[in-house]
Amino acid sequence: MDPEVIFLYAKVGYDEDNLHLTNGKHIQVFIEELEKRDPIVTLPVDFIMIGRASLILRGLAHALHQSRSVAAVWRPIAERVLKEDI
Repeated sequence: MDPEVIFLYAKVGYDEDNLHLTNGKHIQVFIEELEKRDPIVTLPVDFIMIGRASLILRGLAHALHQSRSVAAVWRPIAERVLKEDI
């Protein structure tokens, strides 16, 4: 429950990754280090699929030299869904 590790997991899993954020490390090495610092015990299945989709989209964007923040793109959709569920 280390707040910094939780933030970094969320940032890398659902928003963006870059050499500044990962301290110049490959994303897999960076995530393995986070796991050693504060292991994830449980995670809702929906979070896993969203994180996977985010990583795949960002991988494609990196290959095209078009890095993007997935969270910024998804924000309006998430806000609309939250309003509809109230």
